[in-house]
Amino acid sequence: MTNKKRMAAMLLAGAMTVGTMAGCGGSNNAEAPAGSAAGSAASGETKGSITVITMALNSDFWHEVQAGAILAGQELGYEINVIGPNDESNAQEQCNQIMDAVASGADAIVLAANNPDTVVSTAAEAHATGIPLIEIAQEIPDEDAYDAYYGTNNYNAGSGLGEFITENQEDAHIGIIRGLVGAVNHDLRCDGITDAAEENGGTIVDIQPADSDRAKAVTVAENLMQANPELTAIAATSDDMALGAYEAVKAAGKTDEIKVYGFDASLGGLESIMAGELTADAGQLPIEMGRGGVELAVKVLNGEEVEKENECPYEMVSIENAQQVYDDSIQSLKDAGFDY
Repeated sequence: MTNKKRMAAMLLAGAMTVGTMAGCGGSNNAEAPAGSAAGSAASGETKGSITVITMALNSDFWHEVQAGAILAGQELGYEINVIGPNDESNAQEQCNQIMDAVASGADAIVLAANNPDTVVSTAAEAHATGIPLIEIAQEIPDEDAYDAYYGTNNYNAGSGLGEFITENQEDAHIGIIRGLVGAVNHDLRCDGITDAAEENGGTIVDIQPADSDRAKAVTVAENLMQANPELTAIAATSDDMALGAYEAVKAAGKTDEIKVYGFDASLGGLESIMAGELTADAGQLPIEMGRGGVELAVKVLNGEEVEKENECPYEMVSIENAQQVYDDSIQSLKDAGFDY
């Protein structure tokens, strides 16, 4: 899929916004695409409604989470309303949306907290009303504020990436470009890459943050190459940073010497792997994450016991399987009503 077409899909999701009820100052809610409700919605035969609140709705990753939630709702007979802030830094907007979901009578909430420390008190307040609350992608620091968590084990996925690098590059000298310092998910990914690489004979030459920003990653990669002439690999803890790092490596004429690896297996990352640019990716499964969050919510609504911690699998993606992963993701997005 072209970048132009993907941007059109993002604009479509961003354009489907409605004003919310009075919360802590109001918010803009991006609705799910047409067809997001369960098949019986038109006749009023749905079993209930579940509100899914993502970290944002401005990227392919969160569109895929949205798609998974929509497809689970269709299969299980629940109306799915997907909303999210304009960007992942807007925790206050998420707080507003949590309380809006309570006020609007949602039967359950599936939440991907963009700032767990900020959102936790609001999540706890919502959960205290008796509404089942499922956390996905990133846990909030209060186990009493939610019924279950479903997400990637970031340390294990990082370890998988570290093992892949050292298995495919002899005597690998690796520079890591990571997200914001102190961000737990990026801490875990970074630790996993480091531990596995060193256990398998690799060397970590440096670890530098680029705050999940593609432009910053270009500069960080340039600095890594200049300071470490022995560098043979760059591992980034998100695809945006990996794509930025690849730009720098390509501009330096070192694509044969330095391989670049990402994390997420976003559509952009997959396209880069298929084009022979990024070498591999520790692939989160965002469609499965959205689906699993809704499935757990329905189990709680049905009175079933659920595990507190539930791990969403990851998949190492390289040129051998990138096309299949990409095709499956696009098909699920289309099935959920997205114009990809």
